[in-house]
Amino acid sequence: MIDTHCHLDRCADLAAALDHDLDAVITVATEHARLAPVLRLAESDPRVYAVVGIHPNDADEASDPGVRADVEAALAHPRVVGVGETGVDLYWDRVPLVRQLDAFAWQGSLAAARDLPLVLHVRDPQGRDDASRAAAAALSALGHRRGVLHCTNGHPELLAVALDLGWHVSFAGNLTYPKAVEVRAAARAVPEGRLLVETDAPFLAPVPHRGRPNLPGYVRHTAAELARLREVDLRSLEPILDANARSAFPLGAA
Repeated sequence: MIDTHCHLDRCADLAAALDHDLDAVITVATEHARLAPVLRLAESDPRVYAVVGIHPNDADEASDPGVRADVEAALAHPRVVGVGETGVDLYWDRVPLVRQLDAFAWQGSLAAARDLPLVLHVRDPQGRDDASRAAAAALSALGHRRGVLHCTNGHPELLAVALDLGWHVSFAGNLTYPKAVEVRAAARAVPEGRLLVETDAPFLAPVPHRGRPNLPGYVRHTAAELARLREVDLRSLEPILDANARSAFPLGAA
C-alpha cells in the first residue's frame, strides 16, 4: 500500500508514522520553512519521497524571488517526485485569490517544464464552490496533463476538467465520513485507473480513528472504504491503487 500524500514533518511521532507495512510514503512540503525538513525526511528512509511547493494559504511566500529559487532548487533533488501542494483555498480566506492563482500558475509551469505531477489542493468556503470553480478554470487554462486532485472534494466540474487532462484523483480519510456525499459519489464514478488513496496525516484521520492524529498506515481504512463503495474486494483493488500511484508519481520500481 502507498500513502500518496501526508505531512511527516508535522507528525509528532515519526517512528509510529513510518512503522507500518507501506511500500512508499509521499511527504509534502507546504511552505518555504518546511522544504529542508521534508527533503531530509525523504533522505532518511528509502520508502519516503517528497513533493515540494507552496500551499495556497501561504501563497504570499511565492512572490519572494528567494523562495521561488529555493523551491526550484529543491525540485532537482532525486527524491522529489512532484510539485505542490498548490491550488485554491477560500475556506480560510488568508490570501487573496489573485495571489493564490499566481502561485498556482508558477508551480504549474514548474511541473510542466520538468514533466512532474502537480498536486492540487482545493477547499471551498462553507456552502459554496468558489474555490472549486476557480481551480477548475485555472487547471483548464494551465493544460498540464500530469497531476493529482489531492483529497478530492468531489466537485463535478473540477473532476471533469482533471479527468479530461488525464489526472489522478486521490481520496483521503474524509471518504469514510458519512456526510461527505460528493466525495463518496466521486469514489464510485472515477475510472479505476485514476484512483489514488492518501492520509494527509496527521490531518483527516479516517473512521475509526476520526478525531485523533492521523498516521500513514491508516490509508488502509480509506482504501477499504473505497473498495466497499465500488463493490470490489480490497485484495483486488490494492494492487491497482499501488500501480496507479507509481503511474502518477515517479517512484521507481516496486
